[in-house]
Amino acid sequence: MPQNTDPFQDTGPLQSNLPRFKPTQFSMSQRNLSPLEVRRFEPIQMQADDIEDLKHFIVGPLVTQTLFDLALTKAVQTGVPLDSLLIQEGLMDEEGYVKQLSQVIGLDYMSARHATKLQLQFHDSNKVNRRFGWSYYKTDDGFAIVPFGTGAMGPKKIRAVIQKFIEENQISRSTTNPAKIYLISHTMVRNAFQARFSNDLLFYAKEGLAHKSPEQSAKGGVSGLQTIGLLGLIGFCLYGFWVSPYISTYALSACFSLFFFCLIFFRLITALKFQSIAKQFIPSRHPLPRNHPQLPIYTLLVPLFRETAVLPQLISALEELDYPKAKLDIKLLLEEIDTSTIEAVKAMNLPPYFHVLIVPDGHPRTKPKALNYGLQLAQGDYLVIYDAEDIPEPSQLRRALEAFENSSSNCAVIQAKLNFYNQKQNWLTKQFTMEYSSLFDGVLPAYFKFSVPLPLGGTSNHFRTDVLNAVGGWDPYNVTEDADLGMRLYRCGYRATILGSTTYEEACSQFSSWLYQRTRWLKGWMQTYYVHMRQPFTLWQDLGTWKFFGFQLAVGAPIFSALVHPIFLGLLLWTISFSDLANIYEVWSSTWPTIWPLWGLALFNLTVGYFATMWLGSQALRFRRTTGFIFTIFTLPFYWLLISFATYRALFQLIHAPFYWEKTDHKGKVSE
Repeated sequence: MPQNTDPFQDTGPLQSNLPRFKPTQFSMSQRNLSPLEVRRFEPIQMQADDIEDLKHFIVGPLVTQTLFDLALTKAVQTGVPLDSLLIQEGLMDEEGYVKQLSQVIGLDYMSARHATKLQLQFHDSNKVNRRFGWSYYKTDDGFAIVPFGTGAMGPKKIRAVIQKFIEENQISRSTTNPAKIYLISHTMVRNAFQARFSNDLLFYAKEGLAHKSPEQSAKGGVSGLQTIGLLGLIGFCLYGFWVSPYISTYALSACFSLFFFCLIFFRLITALKFQSIAKQFIPSRHPLPRNHPQLPIYTLLVPLFRETAVLPQLISALEELDYPKAKLDIKLLLEEIDTSTIEAVKAMNLPPYFHVLIVPDGHPRTKPKALNYGLQLAQGDYLVIYDAEDIPEPSQLRRALEAFENSSSNCAVIQAKLNFYNQKQNWLTKQFTMEYSSLFDGVLPAYFKFSVPLPLGGTSNHFRTDVLNAVGGWDPYNVTEDADLGMRLYRCGYRATILGSTTYEEACSQFSSWLYQRTRWLKGWMQTYYVHMRQPFTLWQDLGTWKFFGFQLAVGAPIFSALVHPIFLGLLLWTISFSDLANIYEVWSSTWPTIWPLWGLALFNLTVGYFATMWLGSQALRFRRTTGFIFTIFTLPFYWLLISFATYRALFQLIHAPFYWEKTDHKGKVSE
């Protein structure tokens, strides 16, 4: 085939020089960052003859004159090809268009029954995943062409371009050895590719990171050196308690107190500077206009598992996103074994920009595995994750693009704020609301301000798709996948920031649901900590000294503080000796000289820790103009005990079921 003469050369989104998601080694110390290259749509200049030819072809049998005129105006504004816009907006049936076009220009139409003739290769994914532009594929007996062009191209121009393609590539049309030319829809090619390579897609979704960089995957569990070190530390502590129990108790308490104190001090600083910290991420009033021609294609990955209860709410929220529908690539990731959700989605008659991907069953059965599966089929230059119960603010995608535009070139992910729409349902949802308000309006912005690596939340993370592919996507063996991914991005030299836009979720209103969810989160944080601490000196080298200790603060301190909290509380109760209230003064006087350091340390950490967290929570609630939480604030210590219980449960699960994903049930938005 002659070079540089292909009239069907793909005009999809430009690719950066970052590697695609494939099983090759990569360096965690990557510093050669490339600027993001996206397809920049421009207003389309269309010739009158082309418009008339296309209009004569489709107006009447496929669309009305009114819809054609509206679509033409929008195509000119957004830079989306007119035929593609009509299809993606749901105004024209794609299969009907391709079938009628094949009849008019005298070619065969390739239906689903004959799609097995396509000679697809796995490396064709780049071409298959591109939304706009011409493409062609070899078949067993010729070629199949996806006949979508730039601008408006009617049957006359399409026929001429195909004839040029036949002549330049010397395709035989003789009766003795004919080469057939088919027209095929983009959807048909995409479905055929997924069906043919579902096992390959599943393999990379499950094993891509573990094969690419096994030291960065939780699949291997705690390393041998970590196990030896942990057992040695336990043995040393037991020996110390046997030789000198008091000194050992003091020393161990001081070490645990370090993690607790770091959190306390950071929360005090955050509460003290809360207004200035939170206001740096107030939503801007001038995001990119809705029909701005340079808005890129945006992929939304939405993993679903047993979510029929919230499915209508979710679809409604996604349809209300204020973004050109022709540039949306919404992928609903459904598990193969979840037949109820699959049937519910099939019954909904979704618009064409919704794509349903059935993820083949296989262990681990986790959310990040489904996300990796969808990532390999993503069409967008940018990508965001939404959970089943999410209701994002309609302008969030455009605000995220504005934030990327105003951030440094190494910004790879932007975390939107999370909060709840059932804040006041009961005491548990109120505690959850105060916790999330403190985290997303105070703690994470403070991490950004002080250059501490951001542990991402599990939803509403907006990514550069090329960078996400470059670092290997998510770890399917980590049950808190985005906290781990955030750290991996930092180690590769990328950065994260906060978006001043909120996604509203459903807070767990039942203790059992809350416990399952919190156990999974804390287990994943433990996985994240031991994975990145397998080689602590390498981590130090990747992050630098400040960010290394920031990692200890952001990931390690919450785990260890939750573990020691009930111990410190028990130490206080034991010291006060409630069993002999009548003689408490005598007990106090006799034991004070020997135990006052322990008592003072525990009392300081608990009281100041409670105060700092209550103060931070009240500041966050006031920032959100949320009222009616006085009782919630003062009952925070009981909530901390619940978190500690979930932490010990997570530690137990980490040992006997590290990859088990406890499902959180959602009911959807209800009146408070």
